[in-house]
Amino acid sequence: MKKFADVHFSSELNRTATIDDLDYGWIQEYLTRTNASEETRGLGKLDMAEAMGLVSGSEYGERRAKNFAVLMFCNRPQDFVPYARVEIIRERRGTDRMVATVFDGPVWIQVERAVDFFREVIMSTYTVLEEVRTEHRMVSNWPELAFRELLTNAVVHKDYDRAEYVGVYVYEDAIEIINHNRPLPPVTIEALNSQTRFPDRSYLNPELKDMFFALGLIETYGSGIRRAKESMVRNGNPPLTFKPADEENDYTMVTMPINEEFARIRDEEAGDIEATEIANKAISGTGEETDGTGKETGEETGVTGEETVAVRDRIVRMLVMEPKITVKEIAGRIGLSPNGVRYHLDILRHDGVVRREGSTKSGAWIVVGKADGHAEG
Repeated sequence: MKKFADVHFSSELNRTATIDDLDYGWIQEYLTRTNASEETRGLGKLDMAEAMGLVSGSEYGERRAKNFAVLMFCNRPQDFVPYARVEIIRERRGTDRMVATVFDGPVWIQVERAVDFFREVIMSTYTVLEEVRTEHRMVSNWPELAFRELLTNAVVHKDYDRAEYVGVYVYEDAIEIINHNRPLPPVTIEALNSQTRFPDRSYLNPELKDMFFALGLIETYGSGIRRAKESMVRNGNPPLTFKPADEENDYTMVTMPINEEFARIRDEEAGDIEATEIANKAISGTGEETDGTGKETGEETGVTGEETVAVRDRIVRMLVMEPKITVKEIAGRIGLSPNGVRYHLDILRHDGVVRREGSTKSGAWIVVGKADGHAEG
């Protein structure tokens, strides 16, 4: 209805905000970033606000700030436009708890700070060494470009007349960005899933769209979804999905699935860390891995103290005969779990008996000492 009536909440005067509630510093920052003329930047606050169309006279005889000006230049926009903020809610790994981080300030600053938070806290990358080549490649959980484009899209297209914040939910296997309004026609949820270009896209907040473009936060109108989809493909992630599929629910949610290779490496790493913690407890004589007599009784080591010397001697002999033998192969031959074998290898390396040369997949074991008084080979 607003689209066809050409009425936009962002263009209307705010009910309470005046020119005094606009931060002159943020206005100056915006003008500097958009390469405004020195003459414009040299204006006083009132003249500058009027020249930019941020304020207008009202029936109450005072200059009220327009809603887009409140969103762009107030220190706390949500004081005047309820829930005009971004929240990132993260799932704590291994728990059922969620922790929220709130981003306030001008909406363009919210986007920049949320993207910085994503880069510094959420995004993670592994370096993967190839077996047959000396090169390496990087595997990230999610691409920063996709996150930035999708978050910017949600902020620019939010219906600020509704008391709902832009929510970013970070789970172990996906990120979901939720905006509590549907896209304006002719764009539909189905089109967001099936298409990449939206040159005729309509905007609830035309001033925000233009000002984000001037700041470089939008590169080309209607192209953000395309760039997000392409960056997901380049990073090896499964495709984006948009919901809801029905016509009744009034929200838009995009899901960014995690890179599956990254998730596999992360889970393997978590298993290794857990095994190391178990081994450290066993070494220190604390935790459930010892019985108070100095004998190792944990499932991960798989042997008692009296058997430790024999087990490590067998492992050393295998490494002498087959330097490229895998942990899994050793475990199968001596009846231990892979984590149990890793525990004994860590001890042997710590004692200077063996060392590893080369990569995890294509390297070899080198026996350099003796295992608990036994000969090397």
